[in-house]
Amino acid sequence: MDIGSEIRRAREARGWSQAKLAAGADMGVSGISQIETGARNPSVVTLSKIADALGIEVVDLFPKPQMPQPSLEDAAQSEALQEALAVLFQGLARRGQGIVEQSLREGPSEALSQELDEYYAEVAALHRLKGRRDIFGRDSDELSEAEAAYQEVANRIEAMLRQDVDATEKERNVARRFKDNSKSYEIEEPKADAS
Repeated sequence: MDIGSEIRRAREARGWSQAKLAAGADMGVSGISQIETGARNPSVVTLSKIADALGIEVVDLFPKPQMPQPSLEDAAQSEALQEALAVLFQGLARRGQGIVEQSLREGPSEALSQELDEYYAEVAALHRLKGRRDIFGRDSDELSEAEAAYQEVANRIEAMLRQDVDATEKERNVARRFKDNSKSYEIEEPKADAS
């Protein structure tokens, strides 16, 4: 499409004749006809007058690029990507749950910190992959559910980390003793200093 065709489309969308547009733009009917058929290239001033008469911006008179329609092959590739992303998010959710359980069993540790660093590197990589949505601009239901399960575990990990960071050393020691002794259901009282 060219500018003339866009002007004709906008004029006809309002149900206007060329004469009505010409009168509104303070032009001759032949000028409008020549522009719409491509026999004449309008100046910037002419485009501005036509746009004002139509009640639109000059930029609206320029043709919009047509988005290509997705092919069946594109749709199949997109569906396969969505399925793969769903599997990866499910795996992250399971791995994150394992980290939460390990933290509850063992408390903060260097090994757990390293595990979290690797986990977050995988999360970042997966989100970069996910940057591409399906050809229709949305996620599949399966991917949405898997990502929601991952997000629930990620929220638990963040809460766990905030709790560990905000805790005082005394609270951490009490928590460790409680975790160590919870298997026998006895809480060890702190021993008095013998000195």
